Amino acid sequence: MRFTLKEFSFLTASKHFGSAMIDSISFDSRNVKKGTLFVAIRGKNSDGFDWVSDAISNGASAILTTNSNFFKAKEIIAKGFPIAFAENPLLSIHKMLEIKKKEINNLISIGITGSCGKTTTKEMLSSILAQRNSCVSTIGNLNSEYGLAISMMQLKKDTAYCVFECGIDHIGEMDSMVKTLDPDIAIITNISNSHLEAFGSMDITAREKSKLLSLGAKGFMLKDCEWSSIIQKSYPKLYRAAYVFDSVKDLGLDGFEVSFNNKKFTIPVIGKAKLLDASLAISVASYLGFEDEEIISGLKSVNTLFGRSRLVKESGLEIIEDCYNANLPSSIDAIRTISSINTKGNKHVVLADMRELGCESVPSHKRLAQELSCADVDDILLYGNEVKATYNTLIELGLKDKVFYTPDFNTLCEETKKRAKKGDIVLLKGSRVMALERLYPTLREVC
Repeated sequence: MRFTLKEFSFLTASKHFGSAMIDSISFDSRNVKKGTLFVAIRGKNSDGFDWVSDAISNGASAILTTNSNFFKAKEIIAKGFPIAFAENPLLSIHKMLEIKKKEINNLISIGITGSCGKTTTKEMLSSILAQRNSCVSTIGNLNSEYGLAISMMQLKKDTAYCVFECGIDHIGEMDSMVKTLDPDIAIITNISNSHLEAFGSMDITAREKSKLLSLGAKGFMLKDCEWSSIIQKSYPKLYRAAYVFDSVKDLGLDGFEVSFNNKKFTIPVIGKAKLLDASLAISVASYLGFEDEEIISGLKSVNTLFGRSRLVKESGLEIIEDCYNANLPSSIDAIRTISSINTKGNKHVVLADMRELGCESVPSHKRLAQELSCADVDDILLYGNEVKATYNTLIELGLKDKVFYTPDFNTLCEETKKRAKKGDIVLLKGSRVMALERLYPTLREVC
């Protein structure tokens, strides 16, 4: 997608100085290049306007900031650098994208939300759709209202399909995203207790996520999810999809051999929950008229992204990197996955806090202990503050010799280095803020 700064100002009723051609958007001054509009807004930790000089030095072509920064920007205006001002820059970006998207003929837009499984479903469906025609999708894990804006800039006049994640962590966030994307198809992967601290209840979580269907999109959700029948009452166009596989053979770290419409093939993903994501992707692709061969080809070549049950081989270790985020269902699936794997080495589970669960934090972390108590693993290493509830429950269950707990990351590194050996399997699972990928330098040092 391309537009001039003048066009942006006209479409969003904002003020601008100078001229520039824009083909990308960034909210991070480090991730800019020629053609990038750097959006300088105040965030939780800093004011983006403080980084305008860096963005210009790094190659940005123009700046967008709030009206309140007008006087602070007088030097930029005087130097002739292209800059625009809006009352709410993020909403202005969304308004422009909404308008520009409508200029693309025959585009089928698909939105995906849910408590977990969004990225895997997006990668699977995008891989299938790309077998037939041009398809763009959410870049990496950028699934917020900021990420949607960045990802939608990939759209071109000849794009046939777009698949964008609409991840939300507070009430009202879906409102702007659904208006901007206006999806033809809306997928809800599931509803669980993630971000419960912000939403307050599962009912509100379901209400906010189901807004993705509010503009009349054809909805898809697995009928085995208890919330599908509840959401369907408000959105009759929601199709409650079925699990599609005739048979499944677990290949461990190599994925799953499945049978779909009596055709056998392998999906290279780890964790049985990924087969639920695959079922949704297949249901949507079938609805769009894709042939079995196209669906199978797409699933066979699907990519696994950072932190999403990706298999990483380091220094003789096999690491299940599932540390982009964590809630109770995804953590249970990860534990069951490593438990089911046959290996000559030891199996180590490294679990960190599941954050933003609010009043459900303690019971959810205790529930993890129940799952771990019957798991076929050799070591359980727990890191964080909230995961202390898991540790206490495991001690009560008599697993003192198997479990280690620390709230200190450096101590976790030391203990992991002592226990892990070449030939072992290590699971990394925790919420994003816990950043368990920081363990990689330690894991590279194992003997």
